[in-house]
Amino acid sequence: MRSAANMPQREITAVTAELITGPGILVPIDLHGINRGTLETLVRIARLLDRSLLGLLLEDVRLQQVADLPFTTEITLSGARERSLLRDHLSRRHLLVDKDARRLLNELAGRDRVALRFEHAAGSRLLSALARDGRLDIFFPARQRWQPLTRGSAAAGAAVRRLGIVLAQTAQDQQVLNIARMLMHAGQVGELYVLSSGPMEGEQLKALYHPGSRICVQANLKCDQDSLSRLIRQSAYDLLLLPRDCAESMAPQVLEDALDRSATQVLVINEGAGS
Repeated sequence: MRSAANMPQREITAVTAELITGPGILVPIDLHGINRGTLETLVRIARLLDRSLLGLLLEDVRLQQVADLPFTTEITLSGARERSLLRDHLSRRHLLVDKDARRLLNELAGRDRVALRFEHAAGSRLLSALARDGRLDIFFPARQRWQPLTRGSAAAGAAVRRLGIVLAQTAQDQQVLNIARMLMHAGQVGELYVLSSGPMEGEQLKALYHPGSRICVQANLKCDQDSLSRLIRQSAYDLLLLPRDCAESMAPQVLEDALDRSATQVLVINEGAGS
């Protein structure tokens, strides 16, 4: 086994380890960046679920194409050469986001002893993330500002005060239930909202229950594209567990638009991600 000192920079992890190949959570990070509070929640969840983390640092190809348009360039006085103003700005922004994400994730993952690595990719955060290994769950940070919670609405110290889970008769439903149960029993959820396309068995609800937590069930969830898009855009949960089959049933542009407008963090669940 190589020591951390001999590893390439991209492989250095918060917890020294070989290249991670087991179950994990991928978090795509683009020019929007990601704040400390969101990363703390992500690392806490990864530790509770015994998952590794993969930070996917993204370069938006579409923005780079815009940067090459004529109206974004200037002619330098020295040498009369053309220079892209927008490309220079994007490059600086990418460096800042990359540096901040690495610093924060290394700090937080190191504190909680969560294995971590980084990779670079070019493309949108949705398509780049979905193109990865199917064993990885995918954590999409909220784009919009979170809605304030009413005082006393959740258990003190919970990593996720309001957790929403989608059960839609998919291959990932059991894994969604497993993750919800683990978070509930660890005392990390204040309120659980079960959004199901059909009735649930009593034993399933009993397995989810944890003293001090509240469970609400909606058994008439519609799983068409418009309904799922509206759920993602308008839900007031701190975290929404969404089966990958539901995500992939939506047109990519529709799902990406919903994620961009959402004030909710979304964790897309893969059936092969382990439990």
